[in-house]
Amino acid sequence: MQRDDIQKLGAQAARDGLTLWDCPYYRAAAMPAHTGETIAAWRDKVEAWEAGWMTQTKTWKPPPGGVPRYVPRAVARRAQ
Repeated sequence: MQRDDIQKLGAQAARDGLTLWDCPYYRAAAMPAHTGETIAAWRDKVEAWEAGWMTQTKTWKPPPGGVPRYVPRAVARRAQ
């Protein structure tokens, strides 16, 4: 799946009300130990999905009296 397609899936997930923790690449079956892909390739998919999700939610306003439903990334990407 191409990066653009993965970003679109992330944006759709945001529109559906899912959080960053709902990224399908966080499931055990999609992690490198199960798929055999490299960690870098898996990380690129995660970052593409999150980018789509973040782009979709960036323009949202928090609900009145509430807070936005997202969990910010705890770890910044390390320089390679």
